Amino acid sequence: MSVCAGVVFKTSEEVDFVAELAGWISPPPQPEGGEGEGQEAPLLEPSEFQTECNALKSQKEFEKLATKLTAAIKERFSAEPEADVECAYAVLLQLLLQWGLLQPRLLALADEFSGSAEDRPLLRRTLLISLYALVQQYSYTELRFPMLLRLLSYCAATGSLDAMLGGPAKRCATVEKWIRELDLSAAQKKELWGLIVDSFLEDSAATHVLALKYLPLHAAEEVASDAKLKERLVQSLLVTIRSREMPNCDKLVQLAVVNQLRSDKEYAPLLRLLDALAREKYKGYLALYEDKAVQAFMAAHALEHSACQRKMRLLTLVTLGLNETTKELPYADIAEELQIEPTEVETWVMEAIRCGLIMAKMDQVRELVVVSGCTEREFHEEQWDRLKVSLGQWGESVKNLLSVVSPA
Repeated sequence: MSVCAGVVFKTSEEVDFVAELAGWISPPPQPEGGEGEGQEAPLLEPSEFQTECNALKSQKEFEKLATKLTAAIKERFSAEPEADVECAYAVLLQLLLQWGLLQPRLLALADEFSGSAEDRPLLRRTLLISLYALVQQYSYTELRFPMLLRLLSYCAATGSLDAMLGGPAKRCATVEKWIRELDLSAAQKKELWGLIVDSFLEDSAATHVLALKYLPLHAAEEVASDAKLKERLVQSLLVTIRSREMPNCDKLVQLAVVNQLRSDKEYAPLLRLLDALAREKYKGYLALYEDKAVQAFMAAHALEHSACQRKMRLLTLVTLGLNETTKELPYADIAEELQIEPTEVETWVMEAIRCGLIMAKMDQVRELVVVSGCTEREFHEEQWDRLKVSLGQWGESVKNLLSVVSPA
């Protein structure tokens, strides 16, 4: 028995797979009239196609025979039942393997299978997966990465990439596993992560996570010479700024490759916006928005002023909550910083809590917001010091609690 393309079939010497495959492609002509009662079925003469294939096999012209069979199956790809086509390719792959022709023809077959995203995409994906499995099975080391790229590119084109990656929760872990198993070079890592980034640009949360995997692989100076890198960089930043679910940009603004855009005349306003989202308060953003160049850039790239206002108000609440001197914020102070009516304060605080930006309670009697915790807008030395102090305070609290529970 042998397994190929997910199909199990006999490899008995009694079965002539060339004749069987050629007969499926071009069946023998049927004799006129039917079988008489009690008569044996007449022996069918092979079709012209079968005869030609058998002759090539006898002459050991395996290159020509492989080309002939491959072209003939391709012609029947859309017309025959999918299960039959899959079986035909299973037999063809087994023959190519026997003739020592699988390795040199594998990428050409992969290109053929990935040639259409509309014509039987599930069958094409199944065949591509089979090819990748054969590459792994027979240790065609130099073909593993190009075959993986073809498979993933096709899955991306047909909207089934997450099925290969294991869904959002496993997406990055799966890519990192491939990187380790295939021992990819620096250039191959960039190409693989770039493909994944391109595939999820409609998903802002995914884009943010994937950009943080892809962009640090590049040196800052590559931005000027690599147009694709620059395009992915700019799109990642724009998608993150547009997103309602991704309020902060602190990790992106720290990347050297991102900061390279500061000297780019076209995209310098993008970095100024990114800086505001990472560090400024609402009033700082409004001052930035007064710049006509910033307004023109935002209009050209579908960055809505109202959406940025929402983000900046939420992030301003975070900055106020991080104030070390007090954790009780008067409604009036919040209203002034966010430039809203005092009656709107509770709505904005609830939105910040919903987004996971702050932990707080509202004292409506005293008109105070009591903040118990906030996410950090940036994480530098100052934030590490703050974390150290918080951990020290927590340690002292635990020590005091233990002394009460278990006095010496």
